[in-house]
Amino acid sequence: MKKYLFVSSLALVAAAGSAFAQEACSSYVIQRGDTLRQLALRVYGTEDYRPIYDANRDTIGKNPNIIRLGDTLQMPCVTAEAGPAAVAETEAERMAADMAAELIRAAEERAAKAIAEAEARVAAAEEEARKASEEAVIAARAAARAEIEQARAEGAALIREAGDEERPAIRDRQLLLITGGGYAPFTDESLPNRGLYTKLVETAFLRAAPEQAYKIQFVNDWNSHLDLLMPTLAFDATFPWSRPNCEEAETLSESDRNRCETYNFSKPFYEVVDTFFALDGSGYETTLTYADFAGATICRPEGWSLSHMDAVGLYEPAIKLFRPLSPDECFHAVMDGRADIVAVEAHLAVDAIKRLGYEHQIIENPNLAAIKPLNIMTHVDNPDGEAILETLNQGLEIMQQSGEWRDIVSTALRNQMESG
Repeated sequence: MKKYLFVSSLALVAAAGSAFAQEACSSYVIQRGDTLRQLALRVYGTEDYRPIYDANRDTIGKNPNIIRLGDTLQMPCVTAEAGPAAVAETEAERMAADMAAELIRAAEERAAKAIAEAEARVAAAEEEARKASEEAVIAARAAARAEIEQARAEGAALIREAGDEERPAIRDRQLLLITGGGYAPFTDESLPNRGLYTKLVETAFLRAAPEQAYKIQFVNDWNSHLDLLMPTLAFDATFPWSRPNCEEAETLSESDRNRCETYNFSKPFYEVVDTFFALDGSGYETTLTYADFAGATICRPEGWSLSHMDAVGLYEPAIKLFRPLSPDECFHAVMDGRADIVAVEAHLAVDAIKRLGYEHQIIENPNLAAIKPLNIMTHVDNPDGEAILETLNQGLEIMQQSGEWRDIVSTALRNQMESG
């Protein structure tokens, strides 16, 4: 399997000074860390990589941001009339570009370190949960989140500094997006293309802005996306999340109102069926009215929107709400009597029930379901947020008009059925 190299175009300014000589009218074998812009700067003294890309389209493929280690590229001869474009008009501009690149790179390194530390702390907290009291676990998680938030704040400060006057346009930097696993068939690193929704996002970038560099990071603590990682602007966007009915804010829970006030949303890239699951024979799996759920304990994972439940009166104290970190814990809770009903997305539920061995024990109520869109979100404080969503919306429209959206969805769902 060939290794693909994804590199932020901003890194080329800092790296150009140490590059070894390379000449036009020759061939070159791709090394680790190379980008087309970097090669253009070495060979022609300009960041315009189009002559190299045009001469090597068959080798590189459709996306100039993806070049493969070991591939041989031809450095075309360029006529004198073409002339290299100036990298920067003044020494001050070159220094500003260097500083911006260093700030962005440092912020990305801090973000990656904080992600690894967050994963480790969550794992440690889960281990402590089996040994310590509930109060001790809550305290440990609070301390871990405080440390993670501090690390994220440091990374965000660097990004904000880089975003002052010298902040580059989004086409000239690498966008950082965050998602999580355990959400088949939409997002998980073990799924083909890392999930159906991930494939849709990547294809939207390819269709609307093939030159745009981006990176998608998986952090499986979904709640940390909205509590810690996005508010510090360490990431540009997160997906997939449902959009509450923000036009009727007075009917929403506090968490959903906060989501409406804090985030901007893309157009829906996919719609899911959000429904209820209960033990076979409990009565909750066959009822025709939400009123029959009164007094029941309903489990819905932390971070999942409550808007469709609020709209039909399923909020405390009419019901009891249980909000663990993962959907799996909800199904375990129904089996051991800590909860009566699980309220989750149907695709995810069917996969989890089969994987956990609860088939024919926990079943779906087919009478009480709601259709919900899944969107991409950007923070309202991100100065590039609206431009990012506009690019993704344009890509979505192109896919829908060409039929490519339907092909991606049908292929992913067929693969899920065949693997299941």
